[in-house]
Amino acid sequence: MQLQENMINRVVEMIRNTGAVFFSKETPLYVKIILGSGLLYVISPYDLIPEWVPVVGILDDVALAALLITWAQRFNTPED
Repeated sequence: MQLQENMINRVVEMIRNTGAVFFSKETPLYVKIILGSGLLYVISPYDLIPEWVPVVGILDDVALAALLITWAQRFNTPED
């Protein structure tokens, strides 16, 4: 149970950090464009692999979101 809570807290913190990276003034424009484009792809109804394909249809969106969130962790945000 404790492991699940730690994992959920870590994922939530990573998502918050990704948002902070996106909205930071110090973040390069190319990073914002990549993160924004990835988000649009994930929420878009038009996909490389449609959602109606079992498992793989949703998996491509989840994998891209995980990749972008992990990539955004490389960028530092200024501490308040």
